[in-house]
Amino acid sequence: MATNTAKKPCAKCSKGSGVTTCDGCQQSFCTKHFVEHRHELSQQMTNINQEHDLFRRDLSKESSKHSFLNRIDIWERESINKIQAAAETARTDLQQLLDRTKNDLKTSIEKLTNELNSCQQSDDFTENDLKRWNEQLKELRKNLDIPSTIFIVNDDDMKSSIHLIRICNKQQKQQQQQQIQRPSTPVIRTVEHRIHNIKDSLCVINEKFGDIDGKAILSEDNLVVTCCLASILTQPIIYGINRYSNGKHHIRFRIEKMGDLRLFFGIIRSLENISRSGQTQTNNNNNYNYNNSLYGWWDLNEAIINGKVQTTKYRNILSTGDELTLILDCDNKQIQLQHHRTKRLAQLLIDLNKCPFPWKIVIRLQSAGDCVRILQ
Repeated sequence: MATNTAKKPCAKCSKGSGVTTCDGCQQSFCTKHFVEHRHELSQQMTNINQEHDLFRRDLSKESSKHSFLNRIDIWERESINKIQAAAETARTDLQQLLDRTKNDLKTSIEKLTNELNSCQQSDDFTENDLKRWNEQLKELRKNLDIPSTIFIVNDDDMKSSIHLIRICNKQQKQQQQQQIQRPSTPVIRTVEHRIHNIKDSLCVINEKFGDIDGKAILSEDNLVVTCCLASILTQPIIYGINRYSNGKHHIRFRIEKMGDLRLFFGIIRSLENISRSGQTQTNNNNNYNYNNSLYGWWDLNEAIINGKVQTTKYRNILSTGDELTLILDCDNKQIQLQHHRTKRLAQLLIDLNKCPFPWKIVIRLQSAGDCVRILQ
C-alpha cells in the first residue's frame, strides 16, 4: 500500500517543494535557495574571521589607557586639591592663632614690665613678688616656645571629604556587598560612655590638677587634691594643667570631702595666678577682692566677676559627695557651673578685656581635709 509523504515547502519561496533540509536552522529549501542559503552562511563565516583577526590585532597592540585609569587620575587630582585646600586653611588658622598668642604675650609682658620698673624704682618688693614674677616669666616663655592653646587634631569623628578607592574583581565586590547588607552585631556600651561620646566639644582634653599655691597634696595621677592645712595663708589654690581658647569643654568634679567652709570653682587668665598679697578682706565673711581676670563661684551662692564678689541671697548648697561640672564655653565667652544633685546651673559671661584667652581652671579649698576629684 503506497504511503504519501508530505514535503515541506521552501523556506524562501514557499512555492517549490523543499529538496533538502539544513541541519543548522532545520529549514527546507529548494535547490536554488539552498545554494543561496549556503552562500549567506559563507558570508557570515567571512565576517567572523574578520572580527577574529581584528581582535587578535588589537590584543597584540600596546594597551591603551583604560577608562578606569582616567577615573583614578581624576580622583587623585581632586583628592590632592582637597588636601592642599585643607592644609592651606590649617596654615592660615595656625598663623592667626600664633599672632593672637603673640599679641597676648606682648600685652602681658608690657604689664609685667611696668610693674617691675615701678617696684624697682620704689624699692618696694619682697621674696613673694620675685617668686611671682619669675613664675610669670617662665609661663610667658613656655607659651612663646610652645603655645599650650594650639593643638593639631585628627577629625576621626567627622565624615572625611576624601573617599579612598580600591580595585577589586566581581567576586570580591559581591562579598563586600553581602557584608554591607548583613546586619551588624550590636555593640553594647554603657550609658555613661555614650553620653561622653556625644558631648558637644571640639576636642577631648583630659584635665588634671597642676600648680598649687598653699598646703595641699595631689594623688591618683593628679586627679585628686586634698587640703593639708587651713589658714588664710595656707588655704590651697589649685590650677588645672590645660589652657582653653576655643570650643566647649566639660570638667566634672566630685567633692570627696568638704568641711564647714565653702569651695571655689572657676577660671583665671592662664598667665596669672591668684595673688595672696593682692587680696583685701572686705568683711568678716571671708569675702575678698581678687585678680581682675578671676571668674567663678564660692559654692553656688556667691559669684566672682572681674575679681569682685557678687553676693546672692541663696544659701550654701555644696556638700560631701556632690558632683559638679564646670563648662568652659570659649566660643560664646561664658562659663557655667552645673550642680547635678539640685540640677542648678549657674552662668557667667566673661569680659575678654579682663580675662583674655587662654583660660585655666582654678579651685580653692578652705578646710583641712577638703578633697576634690576630677572625674574622667
